[in-house]
Amino acid sequence: MDLATPSMLITDSAIEIEAWDLLHEVYDPEIGINLVDLGLIYDLSVTERTVGVTMTLTTPGCPVSDSMPDAVRRVMEAIPGVSDVTVDLVWEPPWDPERITEAGLRELGWLD
Repeated sequence: MDLATPSMLITDSAIEIEAWDLLHEVYDPEIGINLVDLGLIYDLSVTERTVGVTMTLTTPGCPVSDSMPDAVRRVMEAIPGVSDVTVDLVWEPPWDPERITEAGLRELGWLD
């Protein structure tokens, strides 16, 4: 019987699950809400161990516009089995508070 090496057991779907979990741990330093619940992550794709993240920021003039995509890239690169990461920072569609999740609204104190 062939025993699979640990790296062979890592699937694109496992990478995607871990990627979403890790994105929930990246916080906007000014607002204090994670990027997913803030609605800044527009898309996440995993194909053949390549992770692609499309994201935005609350405003083009955001003072963390350089550091946030780098933070996302770093956490994605730390996932076992990931061979390449692309982070695209986009401004269309523009972010608005309607994108904040229910969990994010609770963290902001906007929901009970």
